[in-house]
Amino acid sequence: MARLLRGVRRVIVLAIGAVSLLVGCSTGGNAPHPPASITAPRISVPVHEPQWSEHGKALFALTDDRRIAKIDPSAGSGPPATARTTLSAPFPDIGEDLVTGITQGVVYVPQPHLGRIALLSDTDLRQVGTLHAGPSPSYLSLDAGSDHLLALSEDRTSVTPVDLHTDNALPTEDIHAQPPAEIDGAARGRRIDYHLAGPDGITHYQGDPGAVDVDGTIGIPAEKTTDDLTKSSRLYVAEKGTDRLFAVDTKPSLHGLRIVAQTNLTEPVRYLGVDDTRLYAATEHTLVVFKTNSFEGYPNHTFPILSTIDFRSALPAQARNAELSGLAVGPDQVYLALKDQPYLVSITKPEI
Repeated sequence: MARLLRGVRRVIVLAIGAVSLLVGCSTGGNAPHPPASITAPRISVPVHEPQWSEHGKALFALTDDRRIAKIDPSAGSGPPATARTTLSAPFPDIGEDLVTGITQGVVYVPQPHLGRIALLSDTDLRQVGTLHAGPSPSYLSLDAGSDHLLALSEDRTSVTPVDLHTDNALPTEDIHAQPPAEIDGAARGRRIDYHLAGPDGITHYQGDPGAVDVDGTIGIPAEKTTDDLTKSSRLYVAEKGTDRLFAVDTKPSLHGLRIVAQTNLTEPVRYLGVDDTRLYAATEHTLVVFKTNSFEGYPNHTFPILSTIDFRSALPAQARNAELSGLAVGPDQVYLALKDQPYLVSITKPEI
């Protein structure tokens, strides 16, 4: 009997130890759902605004000391877990984000005070060229449908498209926005198509190169936004100062904007990300996974929730209260960066 009890205790201890690697999820339905796999590998330096590069099979992000970090989450050692981090040389000037996935092998980094965009090799992070992109380019987005890089000025008064076939800047477009407004280029379509979103609301711009004009506005003060990868007219919006999340789309008349779905979360959304079928909303404590319903739409004007994942309990004690500093979506993982902490949160996408 004593041997049996010792065996039972051993099984219980092993089971408790395994729980630390798996964090429970809740779903919108009653069907059982496997726990999410979450790791928090250590990286060389804290980073912010990470982006996944399918070509580079790695994350690229900004550091606080004006460098670019390349993080390979699949390459590392442990325990404790680490991820291989490569750092560029310091740059004299770096803007608010970076863009990958436009030209194979290149990362685009805005340099507002130098008035240009730096082109970096995605293998060794060496600068391989520059682009001119209008006045003080500070925030970048890709209009993948028309193959244009969109450069938003530091003072948010202009957008300059850059034709990626010729690397030539097109005429700068005057806009009216307030910092820290952000720009989201469309993933499909041949015309230039983007949303400008900030504390004073959302404006949709569309048109041929050199003839882009306002196509609709809606007065939702935006904290963060991301576009749908399949339905180019749709934008997901985290409302500033609330816990509300919206899906905004073009009106049936094909001009103007309207809300097509909304939901309330338990705390404000800090970052958004998307893949072909899902929307990922990160609050300070949870990652909430929704269906995008790009083709079906939202008959009840509500988001179908797939999963809610508490990621904080998987973090090292020293990073457990750190603010988020970015979100990136890879093929199989969702990655969260932490402010002032050299860790990367890696969450396996739910198999739903």
